[in-house]
Parts: sequence; structure tokens; C-alpha cells
Amino acid sequence: MAAVDLSPEAEPLAEALANAVGRLLVTEPNARVTCVNVLKTARLALDPLEDAEGRNLHLQRLIELKHWARRLGAAGDRVTYHVFEAADPAAAVIDYARNIQVDHIVIGARGSSTLRRYLGSVSAQVVAEAPCTVTVVRPPHQRNQSATA
Repeated sequence: MAAVDLSPEAEPLAEALANAVGRLLVTEPNARVTCVNVLKTARLALDPLEDAEGRNLHLQRLIELKHWARRLGAAGDRVTYHVFEAADPAAAVIDYARNIQVDHIVIGARGSSTLRRYLGSVSAQVVAEAPCTVTVVRPPHQRNQSATA
């Protein structure tokens, strides 16, 4: 399963994630990949169903997810797509992985910040609670900074 962050600022991370998933698909010729994205919802407020231009947010994310997966170069029958709506993205990824008995999750890690260190990150929670192997991917500039720190 590839848990994909589709936010525009995460493009380098999305590229690194696609490279990692692509390598896994090459080494495992019979593997299938489920590409998932979580549309974060508010816990107490009503969320809009459409953007300012009247497009359905869920459908828009699904289109973006399919566009991201083109980079994998995998046959269409090896890839599925799912967009979840959840207040807790990490819990949504973990629950889905558990329910469909995923063997491996590949997830990106954004840069660390004081707030993320205090509250925890989605990738850290997935690593801690997932019922399977988890690979955490960082974009190249973050890997270089981590190695020198």
C-alpha cells in the first residue's frame, strides 16, 4: 500500500515515494499496489464537499491519486485507488491496512517541526501501530540533512 500525500508542497516527497514503490513493484513481479490518500475532515465542524470552483473534493483527490500513480509504470490491473475521509489520517491508513491484510506500507515523511515532534506525525503513528512492514520515504534533501545532523 502506498500512502500518498498529494499536497503541492509535498511534490518532492511524492516523487521519492513513487520511486520507492516503483522499485518494489520491479522486485516483486506479482505484487499489487493500493494507492491511498486521506482527505482530512474536521472532528466537530461540517466540511465542504466541493472546492471554490464547484468540484467534488473526493473525486478531485481520486483524480490526483491516479495521476500520481502514472509514475509507477505498472499495469492497470496491478494498481487500485482509494481516497478516505477521516479526522485521523494515520488511523485511517492503519485500519485499512489491517482490514485488507496489507503486507507492506510505503509512506512519506515530511520534514520534522517542533509541532510534529510534540504531537507526533502520521508516518510515526503508522510505523508504531501498523500490522505489517512499513517503509518510510524521505525526499533527497531531507535524507542528506539527516545524514549530516
